[in-house]
Amino acid sequence: MKQFELIEAFLSMSDKEIVNYAKQYDVHLSVQEVRSLRPLVHRANITWIITGIPNSFLRDVEQIIGRKKLKKLLQYYDLYKQK
Repeated sequence: MKQFELIEAFLSMSDKEIVNYAKQYDVHLSVQEVRSLRPLVHRANITWIITGIPNSFLRDVEQIIGRKKLKKLLQYYDLYKQK
């Protein structure tokens, strides 16, 4: 359920607030990255709690923020699985 904290943040906070929110978890997002991520957030689905976040969605996020930042976010939200 932790993963929906971030989605809720994107829906309720300003760009600068999200940048500061992410910094708390040592993920340094730019305002431009936040703006690019916003449209993706609207694709989020409550069923992801059960099914997990689709790889296609994660790839889209990775294209915007890069692998390193995505990995940090996923580790914080207990979603990162090392292969």
